Amino acid sequence: MITRAEIEKLGALHVVEPAMLSLYLAMPPPADLAARAAELIAAAEAACGQPMAEQDRIWVLERLPPCARDWPWRTVSVFACAGTGLLEAVPLPCLLPEQGVLGVRPHIRPLLLARQPEPRARSTAAAILAMTPGGRSAVGLPACLAAVSAGPVPTLVVPANGLVRGYECGRCGTLSLDADDCCPDWGTAALPVPDVIEEMVSRVLEDGGEVTVITDGSSSVAARLS
Repeated sequence: MITRAEIEKLGALHVVEPAMLSLYLAMPPPADLAARAAELIAAAEAACGQPMAEQDRIWVLERLPPCARDWPWRTVSVFACAGTGLLEAVPLPCLLPEQGVLGVRPHIRPLLLARQPEPRARSTAAAILAMTPGGRSAVGLPACLAAVSAGPVPTLVVPANGLVRGYECGRCGTLSLDADDCCPDWGTAALPVPDVIEEMVSRVLEDGGEVTVITDGSSSVAARLS
C-alpha cells in the first residue's frame, strides 16, 4: 500500500502551468485500454482548458499495458509531467472511480482515500463539523482557505470529488476564490490555481497535519484549528 511519505512526496511537486496529469484507471477497463485512457485525458483537458504535453500523453499510453498485466482488477494511478521528469504508476488496494485531472500538482485525494479507514474518517468529519465555527474550527471553503493560508492546520476535511478554481497570491501565498482577495498594489499578479482544495491538501500534509477525505456526497470543507 502507498505510504503517507510517498503521498507527501507526490503532493509536494508543483509546476506553474497545469501540466501534471493524474490518471485513475481501472485495470482492465471494460473497453480498449488506450481508448479509455484517451477519454479520461480528454475530459481532463476540457476541464483544465488546455491540452497536455504530447510527450506526457505518449509516456502514459506506453506505461498502461504493463499496469494492466501486473495489477489486474485494481485501480492504478498514473502521474506524468514531462517538464519535471515525473512518470509514476501506483496500484491502489481498492477500486476507486476513474478520473483524469490536469493540475499544477498531482491529484492525491484518491490516494489518501484509499489508505484511510472509512468509519474513523466519518467520525472525524462529524466531530469537526459539529464544532462551533470561529473557535477551534473553520467550516466552509472560504474559512478553510483563510485558515490554511494563515498557518499550520492540524486536521482538514475535504470531499473526495470536485475541483474548485481559485487563486494564490503571488506575494504571500494566500489562497482565495477571488483574485481581488490577494495583496493589492504589490505589482504581482494573482496566480490561477486549478484546484484550491488540492492545494490546501498538499499544504496541510507538508505541515504535518492530517487530511480526511469524505465520500458521503457532502461538499463541506472543514478544519480543526490549533
